[in-house]
Amino acid sequence: MSNSDNVDDLFGPKPAASPAAAAPSSEPRGSTDARRDVRMHVKWAARVLQPDGTVVPLTVRDISERGVGLIGDRPIAQHATIRVAMAVPDINTPGRFTTVVGSVKTAHVTVSGPDLIYGGVWLTVEGNGTDLIQKWARKLRP
Repeated sequence: MSNSDNVDDLFGPKPAASPAAAAPSSEPRGSTDARRDVRMHVKWAARVLQPDGTVVPLTVRDISERGVGLIGDRPIAQHATIRVAMAVPDINTPGRFTTVVGSVKTAHVTVSGPDLIYGGVWLTVEGNGTDLIQKWARKLRP
């Protein structure tokens, strides 16, 4: 991944998207919040394409079957639909990853020291990204 603030090759042409949302989960709620899905902690590289065309590097902090938590030190659009590209490790081959691109509706931001922590819900995920995210969520689920 480049460190450029401009559009890069992670956000290439938009292929047909598949919906990421599934039926409500019967899993217990995570910790003390009101999320429907349990969150699993991860540390994956990501980039967000802002509505103005700039690219902001972030880290995926946690995932669920329908949501994503992002952390960074630069602001991203709050309560907006943003494009996210994240490097998801290959579930069977350490050291390999797949770039998963999709649209996320940001729901909240929390400030923790120098970090900005964003939570959002997947609106669409391109290609087989939904399956990959769900496989990781099932693998990491307590």
